Amino acid sequence: MKQIAKRTRYLGLLEGMFLFRGVPREKTEDVFRSAQCECCEFDPEEFIYTRTEFRRCVGLVLTGEVKAYKLTRDGSPILLNTFTQGGVFGVAGLFQESGEYVSDIRAARRSRILFLPEELLRVLFREEPVTAENYISYLTTRICYLNRRIDIFTGGSAEQRLASYLLSLCREKTPCAVRVPCTYIELAEMLNIGRASLYRALDSLEKSGVLVRKGRELTILSADLLCGIV
Repeated sequence: MKQIAKRTRYLGLLEGMFLFRGVPREKTEDVFRSAQCECCEFDPEEFIYTRTEFRRCVGLVLTGEVKAYKLTRDGSPILLNTFTQGGVFGVAGLFQESGEYVSDIRAARRSRILFLPEELLRVLFREEPVTAENYISYLTTRICYLNRRIDIFTGGSAEQRLASYLLSLCREKTPCAVRVPCTYIELAEMLNIGRASLYRALDSLEKSGVLVRKGRELTILSADLLCGIV
């Protein structure tokens, strides 16, 4: 890891972050220019956070790709999430007393991260109350999302797990176009199923008229049919 200079072009990514919805541009720029707000670069495969070594910061991905993993009891990593430009991680490390983070986070390729520390956020919440509301809204959404992910990990057949996952991607009325944010090999690991099982499930959903697949680009035709499978 090395600290690098913040570039003005990254300000737009910060403005698009959930915290700054409804916040005057001048305030967002003040946060960006703050000495507490740091920009760091990580090499491929370099750990950003581990369970025991982490910052009490929100991390905003400026460039590159970052992956979050959970280790099973036998030490095997399970992919939890993939963050690309504009993605946010680290919220679980804030405003709590535990000395451990919830997962390991690693750069999949050279990545630049903007870190917003807890101390800076406390000041921001006091000066711009709408940011606190945005933060609460984000946490509520994450709770719902993670509960759906628990359902995916623990429930049903490969087809049902895949259907649950696809429902989490489809946030608008169907038909909707989505892109799987990881490789199918990684998706199989994420769903805790075999690769062959995943491809059979994809084929089955396509034949059933639930979706159309072109590589990692999927067109989900019917959320109702996905719900029925789940």
